[in-house]
Amino acid sequence: MSNTLLNNNSNFKIVVSYAEKLFFTNKGYFNWIAITGIIAIGTFIWTIWFNNKKYRADLISKTRIDWMNQVRPLYAQYIAAVPHYMFLYNKAMVGHDERAIEVLTEQMDEIKRLYYELNLYIPDNDSNKIILNYINLLWYELSYVGDYYDYGIRKNLFARSTSYKLDVDKYVSGLINRSSTDGSKYFKNEWEKIKKGQ
Repeated sequence: MSNTLLNNNSNFKIVVSYAEKLFFTNKGYFNWIAITGIIAIGTFIWTIWFNNKKYRADLISKTRIDWMNQVRPLYAQYIAAVPHYMFLYNKAMVGHDERAIEVLTEQMDEIKRLYYELNLYIPDNDSNKIILNYINLLWYELSYVGDYYDYGIRKNLFARSTSYKLDVDKYVSGLINRSSTDGSKYFKNEWEKIKKGQ
């Protein structure tokens, strides 16, 4: 125990001796050059830390801006492609339009491409949940469009004056409008995060 105290006392004396040599001249005056040097080193370290932090924040912001510039147009194209597909499907199945039948496959290929690209670009996390839900819900509804129309054609609901087709169209149109409105809010929130450097 006493050896430890002696060692600690000895170490303390060494530190005090170095401090005296560093902060005081041989004549006992305060050494301003040493203090200035320490402040300069501290300022240099702080500047490096601050610039590194700022660089990282700028890099994150730039990456997010690039991401938004890629995802937003894809999302807009996806939302626009869904009602176009529904329109073509109606012309093909109810109106027996041959040209619409030919274009349907191309249109569905485009929708598939957009769907998969959006799912690749948008990480599956809580902050992206709302936009991913709309992307998946529109995809889900498109997968059932054939069933909606088959049922309507079998029951002759398109020929007679019924609200079936209007109900289906109204539901899908409402979904598309909500996708657009909430998507716009989502991208606005993302832009606000970028401006705040988050």
